[in-house]
Amino acid sequence: MTRTLWRRLAGLSRSRKAAVAGAVLALVAIGGTAPAVAGRPDPTRLSLASDVSLVQVNPTPCANQGFQLQFGNTGRAAVYADAFLEVTAPLKLSRNLVSSYLPAGYTLKVPITVTAPRDTVPGSRYTITVRSGERRLSVPVEVTPAPVDTTGNLARYVPVTASSENLPLYPACGAVDGDRDSNHWATTTGWNDANKGAFPDWLQVTFDRPETVGRVDLYTLDSPKYPAARYGLRDWDVQVRVGDSWQTVAQVRGNVAGLVSSTFAPVTATAFRINALTSNETAGYSRVVELEAYAS
Repeated sequence: MTRTLWRRLAGLSRSRKAAVAGAVLALVAIGGTAPAVAGRPDPTRLSLASDVSLVQVNPTPCANQGFQLQFGNTGRAAVYADAFLEVTAPLKLSRNLVSSYLPAGYTLKVPITVTAPRDTVPGSRYTITVRSGERRLSVPVEVTPAPVDTTGNLARYVPVTASSENLPLYPACGAVDGDRDSNHWATTTGWNDANKGAFPDWLQVTFDRPETVGRVDLYTLDSPKYPAARYGLRDWDVQVRVGDSWQTVAQVRGNVAGLVSSTFAPVTATAFRINALTSNETAGYSRVVELEAYAS
């Protein structure tokens, strides 16, 4: 190899020869190799797979649905690799990028949650696409019809937002999932704000269309382990949105019970919310296990 190199140098000018020869000698002096690093992703050595052949999505808040992305390196050298995820709108994914160091022969398993708005058209027209280099993975998605509440609870299955969420265990949607049991607290059922000791906080339900509301039931945290008198909400306002303005229709002060029903003259509103003012815990949180609304 060295003899061939010097033959090629013969055709160069004297100055070019000197420069190339110096570079070769420097490389030999340090051993002729660069420091070992993880290689670039070789498209033929990366693998993409799903643990299911079809993802079924129910357009309800807090629905636990999705698939497990299996992102592997089948080569003999470690690599740094990225996998990019997309899904047909209006569906959304919990993450659109998986970036990881993959040792040789290793498969990374990543849970991906898929959600859909309540008004998503049912059917099998949706697809999740994953790509990494030249590798592609397509996972079909079927959206089922949105469920309909038959109990009269206007807050069930509709969008809910909050001033903040203490994730992952206490999302806002956990307060409208139909589970009123405080013993299930910390299992994604129930909402807890993310700012301890900072009030006010709010939890808001927005209707698909204007609804007549005359009663709001609030279940705050109340269990043998976490009694309402110590951990539940104490003071809050019930507010409804009429047109572009919020109106206070009920107030609760000094509460120590797990359930409080606030009744008021029925009003047609596009949304309602709880404006939490303080809890029974010193420098505590706003904790709502379930929030319901009825016409009367």
